Amino acid sequence: MADTIVTEKGTTTIPNEIRRALGIAPGTVLQWSVRGDAIEARKKPGVLNEMQRRIRERAGSWNGNISGKELLRRTRPAHSMVRKFVFGS
Repeated sequence: MADTIVTEKGTTTIPNEIRRALGIAPGTVLQWSVRGDAIEARKKPGVLNEMQRRIRERAGSWNGNISGKELLRRTRPAHSMVRKFVFGS
């Protein structure tokens, strides 16, 4: 179990191991609820995060006229933290 601190604004950081295990990336919408004395957060079904939206936007658009490297460049999120989280670079 990981500990985090809640800020004055009520925000906290989801530990990296939890984000990776559940596929939580920037733009992921979470639904919060209280279960007894516990807080439960779930990914909202049917809502795409930033990375998923970018891939869906490009789905079916590759016609072989660009390299695989260029296709990856176009579909990867621009934010370096997202790349680090998603691609482990």
